[in-house]
Amino acid sequence: MTTPDPATTSPAPRKRGLSLRAKLFLPLALLLVLLGMAALFGSLDMASSVVERTIDDRLSSGSEVLFRDFKKQEEVLLAYANFLEQFHYLANHFEQNDEIGILQDRLFSTLERENISVTFISITEDSPSPFPALSSLFEQVRRSHQPRFRYTDQLNGLPMLVVAAPLRSRGDNNQFLLLQVIMGGDFLAQACKPLGLSASLHDLSGKVLASSGPDATPMKLTPEHIGELGKRGRLFEKHDSAAGPVRHLFTLIPLGSSDMILLSLESSATELATLKQTLAMRLLLTIGVALLIGAFIYYRAVSAIIRPARELTEAAKALSRGNLSYRIEQIPNDELGAVAQTFNEMAGRLETVYQEKTVKETALVLAQQEARTKAIIERKNREVEKANAELRAHLREISALYQLNQAMVSAPDLNILFDRVLQVVVETLNCDQIVLLLYNPGESVLEVARSLGLNNEALREVKFTFDQGVTGLAAQSLRQIYVKDVEKDPRYLNYHGQVATRGSFVSSPLVIKGRLVGVLNLHKREADAFVASELKMIQAIANQTGMAIDNTQLIEKARDLTNIDDLTGLANRRHFQEILKREVAQARRFSSNFSILMCDIDHFDQYNSKHGRMRGDALLRQVGQVLLHNTRGIDLVCRFGNEEFVIMLPKTNKQGGLAAAEKLRQCICKEDFPGAAESQPGGRLTLSFGISEFPADSKNIYELLNLADRALSSAKNQGRNRAVIWEGPAPVAD
Repeated sequence: MTTPDPATTSPAPRKRGLSLRAKLFLPLALLLVLLGMAALFGSLDMASSVVERTIDDRLSSGSEVLFRDFKKQEEVLLAYANFLEQFHYLANHFEQNDEIGILQDRLFSTLERENISVTFISITEDSPSPFPALSSLFEQVRRSHQPRFRYTDQLNGLPMLVVAAPLRSRGDNNQFLLLQVIMGGDFLAQACKPLGLSASLHDLSGKVLASSGPDATPMKLTPEHIGELGKRGRLFEKHDSAAGPVRHLFTLIPLGSSDMILLSLESSATELATLKQTLAMRLLLTIGVALLIGAFIYYRAVSAIIRPARELTEAAKALSRGNLSYRIEQIPNDELGAVAQTFNEMAGRLETVYQEKTVKETALVLAQQEARTKAIIERKNREVEKANAELRAHLREISALYQLNQAMVSAPDLNILFDRVLQVVVETLNCDQIVLLLYNPGESVLEVARSLGLNNEALREVKFTFDQGVTGLAAQSLRQIYVKDVEKDPRYLNYHGQVATRGSFVSSPLVIKGRLVGVLNLHKREADAFVASELKMIQAIANQTGMAIDNTQLIEKARDLTNIDDLTGLANRRHFQEILKREVAQARRFSSNFSILMCDIDHFDQYNSKHGRMRGDALLRQVGQVLLHNTRGIDLVCRFGNEEFVIMLPKTNKQGGLAAAEKLRQCICKEDFPGAAESQPGGRLTLSFGISEFPADSKNIYELLNLADRALSSAKNQGRNRAVIWEGPAPVAD
């Protein structure tokens, strides 16, 4: 019977529900959220009540302040009315007493300082009242014979507190005393400002008599409001305005014993809404933090409780993956701990059974694997030996190509490049003879450029056309040709019989971008001595050599072009100065001399004006060629300026330079220059020369050129078409 492998068996998939931790945590989390919401709304409601009560207390304080101020002003007016009534009585009985008059004047001054106006009124049945708005007030005073108060804005348009008192004089009841003090918006604003309130005064009909400012928003009272106000003496109400919610307090202020007015105090409830919002945010934050902390603590507690269950789950998963050595380390002293201990014992028994089975199966597999491995190792050894051989060949090829690249980069000219190429080929392929031929496209022939292992003098004049020998055939077909034995191949010509070779021979063309550069011939004395890998390497070396030769030729061509004047083909000014510096060093080393000829075409501007710039350029080219063909091979002719030329004559003194200048001047005079007859004076082209000598005239090359230029200027001043030697004093040696 075969025991099932625990690593390959897996339990049937089951639908995953909520974890034990989630089942323990979610109910508490929901309960905490509900409690937090209840606490939040309860706190907000309590805060709203507290804030509203605070506003009501402030309104009540304002009401008490204004009530006291009215009563205080009422008492003051009543006292002054009594004083004035007594003084009036005394003045009528003691008319001749001056002291009474003085006291009365002082009393009036005091009233004026207190902003209290006094009016004595006499009203009869025949005469109309001077204050129609107060007719009812005076009638009350006449009937009661007592002072009466009234708050009105109908006297002069200003809100005033008025007291009317009777004046008794010999039984006359038609004389009255009227005291007035302004108690309008300024009075209300001054009283309410410290409390941050707005106030207004109304009569019992609801008409506004005075207001503390434009920010007051009077509220119209309904009959229900007035009834409530009459029962309680005060009324709190709230209404909305353009600036936001407003809290009102309405109270009745009695005036004396016969009248009363309605006081309206208000406070903006916007701050209540702002405060409620602030409190809501803070409470929400506080309760949220508290809930998070509580949830975190409970979560940690739940995690600690269910940790053994999680460890059991992980152990079961490890066992199902085949890890029979997994054991539960932390075993608590509870029911879950007993389960964990049982699991460890079960895992130990399973591991023992599985190890016994594994040992038997492993021994069988090892025996089979050993046989297969032995066969594979033998086959791999053969493949490795073959790969090593190929690798060595590749390394030789890479080394050769690398050396060729180094030669291509570092070789300053073709001769050095040829030597390095032959050296690389010999070191890589162990050839006995090597011949490098270059293709001459002008004559369409291959010429020997360098050889190794053969007689160089014998090969100096050897050339191959495309139809001659193996070399010509390789150049014509642009492909490599391998001759295993040259003695058996009639195509092999032994370099036109100039040398005798034997053995094997490879001719590989040097090609760059489909263009023939040359041919590389390699010889070994043994027949069929070149293997396939060597032939492949020879082709790679030939390709790289062709590229190196082509690049070096381009560099030399570019170097030559930088030294040549584009128009005349003569040396340019920069190249002339470089050669001049070398000549100075040579002259100083061997104590020799040389001369400088500076010449200029006479009346060249007239030639250009007459014939144009293009023919002027052609004239410069012709003059340059005349100068070049009538000087020595060691002389250097240079175009120095526009129509100015300079000639350096090595190992020549000033007298020799003068003779050379005269020869050149005569050659120019004899030469036929197109257009000279029409534009030049005398009908012919002429040159003027200036001559200086190193070191007799100067040891400084720039001063030497300057002296030659000054001699040329002297020749022009003397009439042109002549040569002048610098005869001035020699400058001080540098």
